[in-house]
Amino acid sequence: MKMAEMTFAEVKAYLPSCSDLIIPIGTCEQHGYHLPLNNDILMAEFLADRLSEATGCLVAPTVNYGVNLPCDRLFSGTTSLTPALLHSIIESIIDWWRIQGFSRFFLLTFHGDPFHVEALSGIRKDVILLDPCDIEYGDVLQKQTSMRHACEAETSIALYLYPEKVRSGCIREHDIPYDAFESCLFHQKDTPPDGYVGNLGFPSAATAEKGRILLERMVDKLIAEYIGLDKRP
Repeated sequence: MKMAEMTFAEVKAYLPSCSDLIIPIGTCEQHGYHLPLNNDILMAEFLADRLSEATGCLVAPTVNYGVNLPCDRLFSGTTSLTPALLHSIIESIIDWWRIQGFSRFFLLTFHGDPFHVEALSGIRKDVILLDPCDIEYGDVLQKQTSMRHACEAETSIALYLYPEKVRSGCIREHDIPYDAFESCLFHQKDTPPDGYVGNLGFPSAATAEKGRILLERMVDKLIAEYIGLDKRP
């Protein structure tokens, strides 16, 4: 259930039944020539809704901006927060909700920038970062064994969730090995490598069926992780 569609009185009345809150965290980031800038927003919102259906947690309005790679700054439309600002934004919005009676906050992001993830980590003990992407890929994907960027995995999920938004005819593929991209990934370099077209991996191998399988694994992982927290001593 989306908290933003409720009145304050309805939220107050709902809190005794479930005081956990899911906060989707997106980003405004290029995803090659074939996926939209709001790809990670759409993914995070879908997963948040599925987790809400399974647990009864309310879903907060999405935080639509995150931390992006400096080497992507020249891709039109892409923008970024600093890690410190993202961390501060999350702390600020949660402070108010905590006073109102929410007890735990689940940050759900589909964006893997290491500084983005770090900014969302270790805020307080009642703030839990969920990582839906930590699943097995090798038995589903043809050309990859992990999630990369606008890749076979991510494009497959997009084809399953919103095929009308995928520009399949615009895919440009130029894979860059991890070692060659590492300095960009860790913000040590602010210019893209030669041949970089905004995606890593092999989006041309994507299919909606692969996306369905991967997405269900992600949903199952999130639900298991949430349930597991309640079983800890």
